[in-house]
Amino acid sequence: MTNKLDELKAENTLKNKAKPSWLTFFYVGTTDDIFSEDIRRVFIINLFASVGVLFTLPLGIVALYERKPILGSFLLLIALLYTVNHLYLRRTHNHALSGNFVIYPLYILMIYLVYTGGVKGTGHVWIYCVPAVALFLHGMKKGLIELVFFTLALIITMFFTNSHFDDFGYDPSLKSRILFSFIVVVFLSGIYEYSMSRFNQELKETSAKLKLVAYRDPVTELLNRRGMLQRLEASSYSSFHLLLADVDFFKRINDEYGHDVGDYALVELANLIQTSLPEKGLASRWGGEEFLIAVCDCSEQEAYTLAELIRHKIEEHEFVYSDHKFRMTLSFGIATMNESTTLREAITLADGRLYHAKRAGRNQTRRN
Repeated sequence: MTNKLDELKAENTLKNKAKPSWLTFFYVGTTDDIFSEDIRRVFIINLFASVGVLFTLPLGIVALYERKPILGSFLLLIALLYTVNHLYLRRTHNHALSGNFVIYPLYILMIYLVYTGGVKGTGHVWIYCVPAVALFLHGMKKGLIELVFFTLALIITMFFTNSHFDDFGYDPSLKSRILFSFIVVVFLSGIYEYSMSRFNQELKETSAKLKLVAYRDPVTELLNRRGMLQRLEASSYSSFHLLLADVDFFKRINDEYGHDVGDYALVELANLIQTSLPEKGLASRWGGEEFLIAVCDCSEQEAYTLAELIRHKIEEHEFVYSDHKFRMTLSFGIATMNESTTLREAITLADGRLYHAKRAGRNQTRRN
């Protein structure tokens, strides 16, 4: 198991090295290959901040060159803030707080540009970037609430203050046109964000269902072989006791009563096994009528006692399906995975001991 984990880490390192440097910059050092929601937000927030620096820095320099110290200083301050935000995001990956440092200075900057006109009276043309950024960073509900307040601030700035529109001699209808077009952009951005959120939610649900199918047995709802191996290989424990169980003469159940009864028996067996496990125990349908149980934080004798407990519980249980009543038994093989015995080797040992239990008469547990 250790060798496999080392191989996976080495593979991830190679993949990360293969990323273009510009992508590594925008991912702010994240190395995960899975494009999770958190990584997506880190990526886009950093992209917003980087684009903000690319625009505000040169515009601030131009404003200072044109002898507009207040506007120039304000733009340079935003550029500095976004640069610090990138460094903070790279260090902490706290996209929630970092997103606030993107959107709230943006609100203030946009109102300031509408009021002053920015460079040559063009400040109002930048406000249309606000809806998309606000809705992405804060979602539909909070984003729309903030956009309502921003729109009110926009109305007050344009219609009730001595804004730049009067200074540059714009047509009086321009203010209302800007307001209506901004509301249209908010509406369209809201529709897009809503459709994307619905799509992402359905995608998450579908992904969860696919993972369930990939790692769970559809009949017993226990882990399947792949799920069990994945859990064991990803575990932080270096030692497990493996209990491999096989139903004795299970074929007779299917032949005599039918496959529906056989499925019922497997489900009932799974429930009996699951309710017998300790807190950190794992159970899986290993294949067919085989079950693999893994337990940790216990001695080999305690693992053997658990196998015997389950075996006696199954032996004494009466299975009832419609008019059919029958009993079943299990045979167990036990092995230990530790630093000297790999997972695959332990499974092979357990399988061999299960075979000996079958040859010795069934309905028994072998640990050597």
